[in-house]
Amino acid sequence: MSKIEAVVFDLGQVLVQVDITRGIFELFGHSLANSTEAAVAQMMQEPAYAAYNAGKLTPQQFYKAMKIKFSLDADFAEFARQWCDIFDPMDGMYELVKELSGKVRLGLLSDTDPLHWKYIRRRFEVIALIERPTLSFETGFRKPEKEAYLAAARNVGAAASRCLYIDDLIENVQGAMDAGLEAIQFVNVGQLRKDMINRGISFNQGQEHI
Repeated sequence: MSKIEAVVFDLGQVLVQVDITRGIFELFGHSLANSTEAAVAQMMQEPAYAAYNAGKLTPQQFYKAMKIKFSLDADFAEFARQWCDIFDPMDGMYELVKELSGKVRLGLLSDTDPLHWKYIRRRFEVIALIERPTLSFETGFRKPEKEAYLAAARNVGAAASRCLYIDDLIENVQGAMDAGLEAIQFVNVGQLRKDMINRGISFNQGQEHI
């Protein structure tokens, strides 16, 4: 039997896809670097972005900071719409998470913000399956800070050593392991399912896809 009592998922590029070719990056197109990858990197380095994800700025304060930084013409409503227009379902993840329901506790650890969370919670049914989400804008901690992972473990009511964390970024996987959690780097749904089975995690009877 597996010692894993809880599975904690990352959000972006694990439970939902993030499409950086549209949405806010179109709005910032004239100001950000030419490549979308460079645009994402530039955005994530902005002090206002880090403060917003850590719950230190309201959405309106973040909008004002971005409006000044990038000379935006959009009003807050348009900014919020485009800020959130980057998400799509991750094929197969709803089914996988549903098949884990009742087998392990289900958690989420995400560096996210109030606008993104409100949008995702309304539109993606997989989120309703997560019992105890741990969100950076509520805790004040961002990955790969050790306290972020420990907060997620506490939130699902399991010892860190009995939590399995799933993230697409290797630095966040390493951060989880440094905090005492087990961790898997997400590549695709099929590989994740195999990795979980290899760790002794069972799915609801009759629903395994081996």
